[in-house]
Amino acid sequence: MVKTNTFQKILDGATLLFAQHGYDGAIMDDLAEQCGVNKASIYYHHKDKATLYENVLTALFIPIADAVVAAVELETDPVKKLDTHIKTFSKTSAENPCFASILMREMASGGVNMPARAREQMQRILFLLNQTLQLGQAQHIFQSANPLIIHFMIVGTINLFVSSTPFRQSLPITGQCDQLQNSNIESAAEQISKTIINSLLLK
Repeated sequence: MVKTNTFQKILDGATLLFAQHGYDGAIMDDLAEQCGVNKASIYYHHKDKATLYENVLTALFIPIADAVVAAVELETDPVKKLDTHIKTFSKTSAENPCFASILMREMASGGVNMPARAREQMQRILFLLNQTLQLGQAQHIFQSANPLIIHFMIVGTINLFVSSTPFRQSLPITGQCDQLQNSNIESAAEQISKTIINSLLLK
């Protein structure tokens, strides 16, 4: 299907709606009104709500997975690979906060609505991480670790950081809250990377 302006307008509107309300809470009548189209147009371009959700998540996930894979494959050292993995995922996630909001909702619900194509992109990131960890273990740099746990540490922490931005910015301006308000994704990614890598390094 050729992606028309209406197709993209609906996709963009649905991305915001799903980020704000989740799959179950997103109402197609609200989306139609928001986009200035009728429901028939939504279903003409995206078939049904489930397909629309799949299209939204795939459009969000593929660029992030592509960026992480491309950046990590440029490195040869396992420590640098892992550092690049974490920082690239952090940067690309922060560039589209809707990704973090939708993924946090999916994680909280057990991924019951996660489309297969979106799962495949998360698997690409997980499998890449596993390759890096195995390389580090083979070179006697990293100790053995469960890649799924490391993956959750990265994805969960980064997406909670990104999705909590409005809350952190609403905190009162005091000395105790300054660091929470002023922290950015680069400093967060740096700290997460150091924490995870230091925990994996053989002593």
